[in-house]
Amino acid sequence: MNFLSLCFLGAMPLLFISYNHIPVRFRAFLLLVASWGFYLHGSPESFWILLLVTLISYIFGKELEKEKSVFLLTTGITLILSFLVVFKYLGLGLSLPVGISFYTFQTISYLIDVYRQDSHAEKNLLKYALFVSFFPQLVAGPIERPGKLIPQLKSCEKASPSQIKDGLTLLCLGYFKKVSVADFFAPLVDAVFDNPDLASGPSVLFASILFSLQIFADFSGYSDIARGSAKLFGIELSLNFNHPYLSDSLRDFWKRWHMTLTRWLTDYIYIPLGGNRKGQMRLVLNTLIVFIVSGIWHGAGLKFILWGLGHGLIVLLEDITTIKRFRGRLPRAIRIIINFLIVNFLWIFFRAKNMTTAAILIMQFPRNWSNALDNIRDTYYIAGISFDVGILFTITGVLSLYLLPKYLENKKIIGKAAVIIIMAMAVIFTRMYQLESGIENAFIYFRF
Repeated sequence: MNFLSLCFLGAMPLLFISYNHIPVRFRAFLLLVASWGFYLHGSPESFWILLLVTLISYIFGKELEKEKSVFLLTTGITLILSFLVVFKYLGLGLSLPVGISFYTFQTISYLIDVYRQDSHAEKNLLKYALFVSFFPQLVAGPIERPGKLIPQLKSCEKASPSQIKDGLTLLCLGYFKKVSVADFFAPLVDAVFDNPDLASGPSVLFASILFSLQIFADFSGYSDIARGSAKLFGIELSLNFNHPYLSDSLRDFWKRWHMTLTRWLTDYIYIPLGGNRKGQMRLVLNTLIVFIVSGIWHGAGLKFILWGLGHGLIVLLEDITTIKRFRGRLPRAIRIIINFLIVNFLWIFFRAKNMTTAAILIMQFPRNWSNALDNIRDTYYIAGISFDVGILFTITGVLSLYLLPKYLENKKIIGKAAVIIIMAMAVIFTRMYQLESGIENAFIYFRF
């Protein structure tokens, strides 16, 4: 399912109207049919996997409520993870089912919560299936906990006027981030990462910074659309991003970036391993395990492991007393810039096609700094974008990623309607140009 597809854009108003004009007892079923319909439209070949994971976790959840059994829990988790391993990591040439990383983690958290008696097993199969496949967050999160989402899906209350207003605002913001910002940055990033041998130091730095902004605009834009869509049906999904590039440490970054994954890894891996309660060596080991798992969750291959391991090592280095004291003496603005550059460097491993490409880009970094502006100009040329116009749009996009959310978060500011209309118009004109030019950039996290 693609939020940019005509199917989704055309069906959403009809679904909203239908939801608000049918009896309460039919609303969950309507949302389930819509969720399955959207998934079948976008990924029909993977639908059977979604159904099997749903059925397996439903059965094991009911059994775990009857009997608190480690064997049952382990078996259920193993069966669910087997789909992830086979389709994502074994290299069998099978196409990756859309959203599998997200709904497997969500169903695993359900089984663990039932085992811990933090949540009751859901008896109604259809309502449980809706928890697994609720369309706004099925493909790329947020990763929701059963205790938060299932009660909302069971009650199926209408959205309040404030929820509808906030939902439409989030939809506009999310589409603007994706279509008008992330998709504009994409060809500039591709121009360098797809041609590493031709890259120079300035172009690598420029493209890596733009990728940092592209992936943020793309993923947080998806999360905004997901949260906005859910609000139209009275459902509150978790906040997934909180200005991550304003963090002044890597630990702080992971409290602001993909927040539901961070909480999942903390609650279901880090704390069960002992967290920081079993001595310094176990803290180091547990931290590295969590970040390596985070890397592996994002994808198979050494580059994702190194990306996760790099984050873990730097988080541990930040806790060293000498480094902590030194950082504490720096102004916060400087700490934010340093942290952004560290995150930006690690994104090179994440974005590069493979380790060879990442190594070439890093080795190209010392080259041609005397002609920095010309090299950046060449990047626009390779991407097919006019330099003068491109620079203007780049600066506008960068500023909008910070200013627009801050502006829209303030509920007392007058004039938000005008800003929302301008965003909507920008999205419409940009999308029309993309369709006419044959440009189609799927959400980055659809690959995971």
